[in-house]
Amino acid sequence: MSIRIETEQPDAFSVRQTSTELDCESAVLLRATILPIFASAASWAGLTDILNDKGYRLVFRDGRMCLTDQTTGDRICGLRFLGLEFRDLVRRLGRPVVVARGHEADGDVLTARPTA
Repeated sequence: MSIRIETEQPDAFSVRQTSTELDCESAVLLRATILPIFASAASWAGLTDILNDKGYRLVFRDGRMCLTDQTTGDRICGLRFLGLEFRDLVRRLGRPVVVARGHEADGDVLTARPTA
């Protein structure tokens, strides 16, 4: 009987994980990196621009706002994982501009209201 061992490991920086797959240290680093962006944002446009520059997007998945990988669209975490509440962001930043996607209460948060 032979045992095959995979020796090739994926590059840790090229594979993004969802919040349910993160170890404690990675979760702390993600929060430490992302929370100041939310805290300093003066508008949804500013928040989405900064997140886009860092390779992230804000979207709605199944009716909940979450952070996704800009390139793959994979979900990284929800607002609650970051310790944020959507209603608190709405009180501070106003209502976000969202364009619906699909039929599952999904949508993308836009930096600006689309023109006709």
